[in-house]
Amino acid sequence: MTSDLKSGFAALQTGQAQRALEIARAAGDDPNARYLEGLALRALGDSEAAFDLFAALAEAHEQVADFANMEGLCAGDLDRLDAARSAFDRALAANPQFFNAPFNLGRILASAGELKAAADAYRKALGIKPDHLPSLRNLSHVLELAHEADAAEEAADSALKLAAGDALALAVKAAAMIRRGAHHDAADLIRKRLPPDAPATNAALALGRAGEALEKAGDYEAAFSAFSAANQKLKSQYTGIYANITNGFSLERVRSLSQWPDQPLDSDTGSETPAPVFLVGFPRSGTTLVENVLAAHPGIVTSDEAQLSAPLIEAAGDTPEDWLRFIEAMPQERANLRRTYWQGWPDGAPESGVFIDKLPLNLAYAGLLATVFPDAKFILALRDPRDCVLSAYKQRFGMNAAMFRMLTMPGAAAYYDAAMRAGMRGLDRVQDAQRIEVRYENCVADLQAQARRLVDFLELDWSDDVMAYREQAKARAISTPSASQVVQPIYETAAGRWRHYDFALAAVRPVLDPW
Repeated sequence: MTSDLKSGFAALQTGQAQRALEIARAAGDDPNARYLEGLALRALGDSEAAFDLFAALAEAHEQVADFANMEGLCAGDLDRLDAARSAFDRALAANPQFFNAPFNLGRILASAGELKAAADAYRKALGIKPDHLPSLRNLSHVLELAHEADAAEEAADSALKLAAGDALALAVKAAAMIRRGAHHDAADLIRKRLPPDAPATNAALALGRAGEALEKAGDYEAAFSAFSAANQKLKSQYTGIYANITNGFSLERVRSLSQWPDQPLDSDTGSETPAPVFLVGFPRSGTTLVENVLAAHPGIVTSDEAQLSAPLIEAAGDTPEDWLRFIEAMPQERANLRRTYWQGWPDGAPESGVFIDKLPLNLAYAGLLATVFPDAKFILALRDPRDCVLSAYKQRFGMNAAMFRMLTMPGAAAYYDAAMRAGMRGLDRVQDAQRIEVRYENCVADLQAQARRLVDFLELDWSDDVMAYREQAKARAISTPSASQVVQPIYETAAGRWRHYDFALAAVRPVLDPW
């Protein structure tokens, strides 16, 4: 390898991806130069170009496992799971000891929600390298998400033998101890073993688990301190990324959506495509419970928070003036927008049955969605706002501009107020026959009665499968923090839990109490 290429790889390692790209492109057609070029392109966010480059390298040099491995990673960036599987298979064929191939496949499959397949991939990596700590810790985590509690704890124990302070394995082990009722022991495990320099995301999971243990032990002030410590870890990591975002589901955009134009809905749908049912509500209001109850009905398909509304949000623009133009153009644009929406669903628009688009914070865009789908039905999940905000503060969500606001109590309360203002402005324009409210507290008190209300609202016949939803939920990949809860028997203690934390909610009660 030439000295120039060595300097290019050094530049890439120090974050100078553009400099590395320039060096690689000036170095001729050497495979090492093309490899560096691909790495630099991926670091710069151009995974499409990097994929093409690595695919060409892998084809020309079948014996080099890492070329196919990088092709697989780029395919994962692009959500091309079949291409990723193929590339990693070829990497392993080139070098049967290349454990990184199944490990990387496991990471991609886990991100896609294919938990059992991810576990199989991690096990394949461990079959090659039994002491590979990242495979063990990740295996324990995906097994827990897949509701395989005993196997998850076994993998966590193996990981902790290799690294006693591994944050992710500690979180999984603590969860097992909590299930056995060893609440103080679980909290002590985290307190004594979690190193101060643990990666922020995994440390937050472990600290959040300590909070759960302390809450179950009845030590609410200590629990709140643990949840706050977890959130501070995430806030420190993500402030530079999300604090100043103003579009999409950011707090600033959601606030502005309370100005959605107050125009009457067009009764002419202008399209042969069907309308979905939008299941909306503030996070932790019971949307996952409602989705899984309804998903057990044989006539219903649900989305599990797929970002299907994104093209419509982008098309609407950024300002009230943009939104007014969007509405005025609707008679001509509605059919195309509806087709675009359904293209986001893997099988396209359903020919029969009911499709439920569950993305809780679509609540803020209810006015937009009703404009495109004036024939749509809306299910609004509601819960005491004090419980909603507290529960959101306590959760370890995947991070985005909305969930970033849940890391502080004032931020979560402000987001609740903004989302409800925007949502109610939009939903107030929807006919009563096309909207229904379902309260979490009522579901806790009599789930079957609420399930029957919803099935009737959707104009479907009752199915006893609905009340067997927990068994079906165990087989589903649920992407929200409620995954472990929705498969458990419904419990009344989650209603009114805010009373234990009144000391922490006092400052935001003026924002929440009106709701």
